[in-house]
Amino acid sequence: MARSRKSVSAFSGNGILFFIAFLFFFSGWLIIMAAKLSGAPVVRLPDLLPPAFMAASFLAVWLIVRISGFRGDPLIPLLTLLLAGIGLLVQFRLGILDFTDAPRASIYAYPLGLFIFLFAWMLFKSGRHAWLSGLAVPCLLAACVLLGVILVFGSRFRGAVFLAGQLNPAELVKLLLAVFLAGFIAEYRKPLQKTVAGLPAPPVRTLLTLSALWLLPMGLLIVQRDLGMIILLNLVLLVMVFMATGRWGYLVAGGAIAALAAYAGFQLFAHARLRFIAWQNPFSDPAGQGWQILQSLSAMFSGGMWGSGLGAGAPGAVPIAASDFIYAAVAEELGFVGCVFLAILYLSLFYRGYRAADQQRNLFAQTLAAALTTMLALQVLMNIGGVTKAIPLTGITLPLISHGGSSLVTSFIMLGLLAALSEPASGRARG
Repeated sequence: MARSRKSVSAFSGNGILFFIAFLFFFSGWLIIMAAKLSGAPVVRLPDLLPPAFMAASFLAVWLIVRISGFRGDPLIPLLTLLLAGIGLLVQFRLGILDFTDAPRASIYAYPLGLFIFLFAWMLFKSGRHAWLSGLAVPCLLAACVLLGVILVFGSRFRGAVFLAGQLNPAELVKLLLAVFLAGFIAEYRKPLQKTVAGLPAPPVRTLLTLSALWLLPMGLLIVQRDLGMIILLNLVLLVMVFMATGRWGYLVAGGAIAALAAYAGFQLFAHARLRFIAWQNPFSDPAGQGWQILQSLSAMFSGGMWGSGLGAGAPGAVPIAASDFIYAAVAEELGFVGCVFLAILYLSLFYRGYRAADQQRNLFAQTLAAALTTMLALQVLMNIGGVTKAIPLTGITLPLISHGGSSLVTSFIMLGLLAALSEPASGRARG
């Protein structure tokens, strides 16, 4: 009887949270619609699709939490939907979304991403993620094959390489390499923990094995000149090795290697030099390389504390506002307060992700949950850091917010897997 009352209480509490989250989204949609109707008082069918889609999404996820007997963390799917809803609102505000525009396949990324999120969540829940531990090397090889296909059949656009239809399967490389790292670290954790005089001293064989395997995808990314992805993946590698071993020496050694790699990249790649110069002094080329960051900073400055209001700004003046610089568009219309709220949502999601990792008993599951969370967290830091001029631009998108079908779907897959990993192995319900 006590368990039944607790279940009903949790059901009601989760239902209220999901309803409040949807009301938040719906309020934003109403504000945007009011701004749109003031200029053109015509409601089209595509204008009604975002709230209908999000209502169905919140209802579906809430019912799955209830009906499937999910024992994991319901806040992970809730925060995922809330962030995706904000992304949908911003894309709607920017005029990117039009579900009647069939040739633009990326507009279907939200429904496709949600479906794959639910599929991955249900597929890997109840401990079924364990079979991934045997796929570490196959995932690495699959990542290399994907990168090879992109090199052969892809074409360059805005510094990245895409397949036909603006598809960028390189985004899936992040997920595949997260599984590889989790499998490798789970197997070689003890050798990686070895020290001499307090410094990391893993066996040469272990170090050479990791280096040789890791250099395969890194070499292909270097050929593609995808420096943002290279930086992201190597930061994830460094953080994961440190988290698994607790050896600060890895961070020191990694920092030294990163400095050497940055110098080499500066010397070898012209576009890396141009980005660095534009970051140092965007006024040196205000109409060229510095134009993006200057427009971004101007938009954020005009937003001030409270922003101009949804639908009241001028995000069209920000270059690539729907993708790389979407944070600047958010800052202009929602201000510093809106940016803080967005940061709180991300931090809450990452906290729940690391909490899920900490509560896993299986080393592979623990490492994979931490790797997925770290991957997403570093993406947020790199995107916001580039837009705010804290670091040079990297071309990394803002998870669940930026326009980009491949990136959005990959983020959904990662979070679906993370939701599955949040289930405690012991069978105890999680609070």
